[in-house]
Amino acid sequence: MPEPLLPPLAALRAFEVTARHLSFSAAGRELNVTHAAVAQQVRGLERELDVILVQRAGRGLALTTDGQALAHDLAEGFASFRQGISRIRDQKSLLPVRIALTPSFAVSWFMPRLAALRDAHPDIELALNPGPELVDLGAGEYDLAIRFGPGGWPGVINEPFIPTSFVVCAAPTLVESWSPDCPEDLLALPWFEEPGRHEQAIWLTAMNIPMERVKNITQIPGYMMLAALREGQGIAATTKLFVQEDVDAGRLRILWEDETPGCGYHLLYRKGPQRAQVQAVLKWLKKQVE
Repeated sequence: MPEPLLPPLAALRAFEVTARHLSFSAAGRELNVTHAAVAQQVRGLERELDVILVQRAGRGLALTTDGQALAHDLAEGFASFRQGISRIRDQKSLLPVRIALTPSFAVSWFMPRLAALRDAHPDIELALNPGPELVDLGAGEYDLAIRFGPGGWPGVINEPFIPTSFVVCAAPTLVESWSPDCPEDLLALPWFEEPGRHEQAIWLTAMNIPMERVKNITQIPGYMMLAALREGQGIAATTKLFVQEDVDAGRLRILWEDETPGCGYHLLYRKGPQRAQVQAVLKWLKKQVE
């Protein structure tokens, strides 16, 4: 036998609050609605149940016997709801803030600041996933992503984070004082690429150079690519942020730079409300680049 349908939750809530305050006006203030709206909900509940729950008593209200019994049951029910919601929120608060980011960004920017983030928020656990793949934030597996590009990724919030240009660089031991006259001059050198990133394809497309003209490409993880670049084993198209320290130290030279407006690293996260821990990490990240 099917269970009887419950009255609208809004009506039950309006009566439960009214029963605690014995006042439509006080109930309205708690629920942030007018006292007339509360009274209408309560009277509608009485009509649906075909009983009188609340009566006038002087300047206030009084509960009938049926009203007292229902108020007791609803108080216990809503208390149980609150405990359940609180338990879920407590469980979610224990989850780490999960961040997907590229290996090169993790090495060049995030890891040197990790200790500062821990000091600022020692109660927040982090789970970092350095990988080239553009993760699906809508699936709920990650809370944030930090990606390089022009922005405009669909279905998520895109916030410009760190503007940086696109560069092709090499070690002075490989190119000495030589500088290319045009992008095509770089095709004679061996190239490195971080798997899944395709920076050189993006750069070549921007330079109107067909990809098939590059004959010597080695795919290699970001941290190994940087070591290979320093040793003069080839060149790579990457973000200036990734190689800036080596350029400043003279270990690498920029052979070509593309400063496309709006290009850089972006913070990506799901639309809608975020956990307090995610909000705190977002706020901290933004503060680092103010």
